[in-house]
Amino acid sequence: MIRDVKALLYDVYTDEFGLLPTNVSIKPVHIANGLGRALAGANYKSDALSQFLRRTVKDQKAQVQRERHSNGNILASYPLAFVGRDGADVDQDKLSTLRTLAEGVLATDGAVFSDSAMSSYTLSNDRLLSRDISDMRCGAFLASLLTAGRDGDAAEHIRFLLKSDQDPWSTLALPMSQYAELLPLSPGTEEALRTTHSSMRIDVDGVLESRTLRILRSSIDRLARFDHGHGSKLNSLRRMVTFSCFAIHVHLISRLEAVYAGKPQPPIVLDMFDGKRTSIRNASRASVRAAGDSLEALVTRRFRERVSQIAVAADPEEIITGIADAKVRALVERGYEAYGHGGNATPDEALSEALWQAAMTVANHPVEFLTELGRRAGYLVPWSNKGQGGKLQKRYGLTTEFIETLVAATVDPDEPLDFPEFLDRLRSYYGIVAGQRTDDHIIRRNNINDGQFGTPTSVSEEDLRLNVEAFRRAVLEAGYAKAYADGQTVVTTNPESLAIL
Repeated sequence: MIRDVKALLYDVYTDEFGLLPTNVSIKPVHIANGLGRALAGANYKSDALSQFLRRTVKDQKAQVQRERHSNGNILASYPLAFVGRDGADVDQDKLSTLRTLAEGVLATDGAVFSDSAMSSYTLSNDRLLSRDISDMRCGAFLASLLTAGRDGDAAEHIRFLLKSDQDPWSTLALPMSQYAELLPLSPGTEEALRTTHSSMRIDVDGVLESRTLRILRSSIDRLARFDHGHGSKLNSLRRMVTFSCFAIHVHLISRLEAVYAGKPQPPIVLDMFDGKRTSIRNASRASVRAAGDSLEALVTRRFRERVSQIAVAADPEEIITGIADAKVRALVERGYEAYGHGGNATPDEALSEALWQAAMTVANHPVEFLTELGRRAGYLVPWSNKGQGGKLQKRYGLTTEFIETLVAATVDPDEPLDFPEFLDRLRSYYGIVAGQRTDDHIIRRNNINDGQFGTPTSVSEEDLRLNVEAFRRAVLEAGYAKAYADGQTVVTTNPESLAIL
């Protein structure tokens, strides 16, 4: 029987993806918190820090911010956190300045609240890990990916970084994070870590069977090896989290083809012109739309399969009667009657469609999760460069920071690639295309595999070639490629080594 339609949908999400693509306010800090918590096997109650950062709370009725955690309250509640110079009272102005600075650094994504169990901080060490479940099992999924078969370089690297508090972020947090209380993992996190998703199966050699996940695991391990000897701890954590968000995106949009071989796999069509070339902008937007369509195609199919299994033991009217929520039950009743009217659908088909439509009224569509995470992680931007693209109207665009992350995750330091080879690898690994001649048919049919997926996309060949050139220049400007007089461009994470070529 079906008592809770949302719970049924969530079961389908968990079984199919290993995570819940439902939080439309998802942020990279949520992913970082969930991944760090899963890898460290720890989380903390850090109300002192959350109160220090969240000075005011919005009064929803009056629609104004009201101070709840004043300087006086902080000093009274945590008297050992701060001391004045030479025994004098703590300077209130300096304390306010410190709080403003700490909020700007540790709560940059607006994911910190008075209750630390609902907060995700800008992550720098394991004492900042909280019980916040806003990652919707993404952290546990990623941790499973990074430890499948054995602990990979990325898992070890992240654990190593979180054990250290020798960085500016941790220093800012230290006066209040010293009050953090180690807690056992929540039952939900424990359950998520115990559950191994079907896509995580490994072969006799301890290697992931899923090609997509095997590549993503290899890529993030490669990124970890790059970061181990480059740059600061904070930049390394940011890159690891950024690529983890992208890995979730690739996993979700390729899942339809992974489950049903030969089904469409939408490409990731880059727009390197900031939306200024119409045909490229529209092609990129069409590929984002195709990503959403592939998600819906898989979820609806699995959802209907689940409903059909339930319907074997009970008739549709009995199933509808068992729905606990009266409003949802009424929606399903009306939908069942509408879809079954005229005999165009079988009772099971009418019930499945009615339940699916009802589920979408009580739960967010997965494409909303997809676009919000991509927007905040830096690889999805508004369809219109004037910011008028709408909430779900997005296209794929790369920031300089994301280009750096992508190159480091794709190219081995001792194996530089010619630029065309680099583009081929991006397509093979992640489905990223920029507009090589070999990409033309992929972009026009919105499908890496054979066959048209959705409406054919019209795009200028000249614009595609210019898009490739713009991408080449962007990689050069990011410092991860060298161009030679003969027209060759070599992509590398170790530019100094190319001096001998």
